[in-house]
Amino acid sequence: MTLHFRPYTWTSVATHDGRFVDFSPYVASINDDGVVAFQATLSDGHSGVFTSDGKSITDIAVTASTACPARLFSSHPDINRAGQLAVYATLKGGDEAVLLVHPNGSKAATDAQDGFTGVGPLGPTMNEHGDVAVRGTSQDGQACVRVRRGARFHVIAEAGDRFCRFEGLPVVNNDGHVVFRADLPDGRQGIFVHRDEQCFAVAMTGTDFEELGRFPIVNDRGVIAFAARRSSGAWGIFTTASGRLTCVADAGAGFESFRGVLINNTGPVAFYGTPAGGQLGIYAGTDPARHRILGLGDTVFGATVVDFALNPVSINELGQMAIRVALDDRRQFILRGDPVA
Repeated sequence: MTLHFRPYTWTSVATHDGRFVDFSPYVASINDDGVVAFQATLSDGHSGVFTSDGKSITDIAVTASTACPARLFSSHPDINRAGQLAVYATLKGGDEAVLLVHPNGSKAATDAQDGFTGVGPLGPTMNEHGDVAVRGTSQDGQACVRVRRGARFHVIAEAGDRFCRFEGLPVVNNDGHVVFRADLPDGRQGIFVHRDEQCFAVAMTGTDFEELGRFPIVNDRGVIAFAARRSSGAWGIFTTASGRLTCVADAGAGFESFRGVLINNTGPVAFYGTPAGGQLGIYAGTDPARHRILGLGDTVFGATVVDFALNPVSINELGQMAIRVALDDRRQFILRGDPVA
C-alpha cells in the first residue's frame, strides 16, 4: 500500500476566542460527515465536549450543567456518523468513567458493574456500531483493554502472565477487531489484534524491530498500520495485512523518525514524523519537501505553529483530518483539513 499525495486546505472549526481558553492536551476527532468533536476548557473554569461542522458549534456536555454527570473531561471525545460520542471523565461523585452520549442527548456512564476502578489514559475509540474500545484499570488493580458491545464491556487483554502494560489507545474497527500496543513481561513490545475472541501478535520487537510506535491503527479491511524502528536503527511506517508486511516510508526518503500514521479504508492517508534536520510535521506523501501539509515552524493564520496534536481518531473515510494547533501568538485552533480533489 502506498501514499498518494493530495494537498490540504485548513478550516478553523473552533478557536481560542474568549469562551474557549484551552483545547490542550487532547486531540480532536472527526466522523465521516466531517463533524469534528473536541474537548475544551472554558473561561469560567469548567470544561466541556463540543462538536462543530465548520459553521457552528454545538455543546454536547458541559460540566457546569446539572444535566452533565461529569465534573471533568479527561480525554478526547470520539464520535461516529450516528452522532454517538464516547469520552473519559471524572464524575461529580469522584469516580473515573467512560461517558457515553447518544444522539438524542441522553448520557450514560460506566459504573462498578462494568469492572473498572479507573479509565484511561489518552482516550477511547468508537466504531459505526457504537462499540467502544478503552484502556483502564480493573477492579483488581490491573491495567486492561476492554471493548463495549451493546450494554456490556468485554475483556480484550489484561496485565498478567502475557502482558504487563499497554501504550497508546486501542482502536476498534467496524468488524469489532481491536488493535493495541502492549509491553510484555520479557521486555519485548508488541502490536496485537483481538478478533474471534483471541489476541494475535502482528509485530514484535526482538528480531526485525527494536521499538514500536504507540499508536497502531486498523481499517475495516483488516490493514494495520504503525510506526516502528528497525533493528538497524532506522524508523519506518509499515502496514501489515494477511501476514504481509509492507514499508510505506522509511529513513531513506529523508526522514529521521516517525511517530504514527493515519489510514482509512483506501489505505494510508498521512503520517507524522521528523525529516532529517527539520521539525515534526504531518505528511501526505514520502517527499519531506513537497508533501508536508502542516508542522512545527509552519505559518498558519499569520503566526508560527509551536504545537499540534492528532492520533488515530483524527482521520475519516473522506481523508479529512482534525488537528489541534497552538501558535506562537498564543492563539489555539481546532482545524479541519480537507483534501483537495
